[in-house]
Amino acid sequence: MVQQAGGFERLGFTRKDAYNKAATMHRAETVETDSEGLLGYFASKIDSTDPTLYAKYAIDEEDRLCHIFWSNSGCQRDYMCFSDVVAFDMTYRSNAFNKPLVMSIGMNNHFQTCVFGFALLLNEKIESYK
Repeated sequence: MVQQAGGFERLGFTRKDAYNKAATMHRAETVETDSEGLLGYFASKIDSTDPTLYAKYAIDEEDRLCHIFWSNSGCQRDYMCFSDVVAFDMTYRSNAFNKPLVMSIGMNNHFQTCVFGFALLLNEKIESYK
C-alpha cells in the first residue's frame, strides 16, 4: 500500500492507525461479547485443565446471558467435605454489569471460609435463583 500511494505521508493514515484498526478487527472476530468470552473460557477449562468444572447458564429470547452458575473442582471438593452449613453471600450489584453476584460459601474444620460456587444473576427475583 505504501508503494502504491507513493509513501507513508500520502496514505491518509498513520502506521499506528493501521495497527489499531487491525487490533480492533481481531478483537471483533475473536469474541463478540463478554458473555461469549466467559462461556468460551469455561469450555476451554473443561477441555483442558478442569474437566469437572460445572457451569450452567440461561439465555433469553434475544440470545443474551441471563444468569450463570459455576463451580470448579476445588469448590466441589470442599463442598463434599464441608457442606454441613451452606450460606449465600450476595454482593449487591457491585460489578461492572450491575448484576447480583451470589457466592455459595461454607466453613472448613479450621474455621476458614470455603467457596462452593458462584452465580451471576440477572436480577433478584425468585426465578433467577432456580
